Amino acid sequence: MFRGLPGSIKMRYESNNLASLIHTATQALPNLQGRIGHAKRDQLSCGSAENTVRIAALCTYWEQAQPGAGHHYWNSHSWSLLIWQPIYLSILAVQLARSAPCLAKMGQSVSEGVVGGFCLPEHCPRKGAAKDLIRYASDELLLLIEQQLGEFNSVSAIHPKQGRLLAADCTRAALLMAQRHQSLANDQLYELEGQWMEALEFSAGSSLIPVRLDDGRERLALERKVCCQYFRRTEGEYCNTCPKLKKEERLCRLREAFSLEC
Repeated sequence: MFRGLPGSIKMRYESNNLASLIHTATQALPNLQGRIGHAKRDQLSCGSAENTVRIAALCTYWEQAQPGAGHHYWNSHSWSLLIWQPIYLSILAVQLARSAPCLAKMGQSVSEGVVGGFCLPEHCPRKGAAKDLIRYASDELLLLIEQQLGEFNSVSAIHPKQGRLLAADCTRAALLMAQRHQSLANDQLYELEGQWMEALEFSAGSSLIPVRLDDGRERLALERKVCCQYFRRTEGEYCNTCPKLKKEERLCRLREAFSLEC
């Protein structure tokens, strides 16, 4: 692609493409603030020499912030914080920016136990057909998730199956966000869900649940496969999509929440 181009033009081309990808993702989700550059020493960065130290500090923060919640919450919450940005960035990049970033050496910022803000080394995001982008982005995510699982379990403990189920739920939540920005029909989202789940080697079958509103419209919501354990916090309660709730109660809660959005 860059044959014959001066190095300075090549770098500007890469920066413009990556900056555009980050801007598109941030417009869809303002909490997903990114920059182009190398990870700093105090950032989480999968595979770096200090990453396990950073992960241990994150887990310790939540143990001290929610001492009564127990290790089920500390581990689930800390793990979810580690993976949400790579997943949302990849999904929103492919679905909204029609490109896929390389996640190697991604840096993630942590402030008072909250993981938010990231950086990516300068590179040219992958372009191509939608299915090829899903495959490439999924390969990047799988590599990161499996490596991150190993690092996480060297300082804390989460069952690999639970870690992957939480990642799958996060992926579907990101797809629901992409649907709102793309105005995709529900059947289109079901098809996309299947493509992503297959590429990510996650469990087959849909975990999106249809919710029929009083006005006849049908919305899709997340049907979680694993509990995020938020109810264990001092002020905690069951989420609207918690698998510990009976399905009818979840539907009732979701119907009410969607009605308030109108």
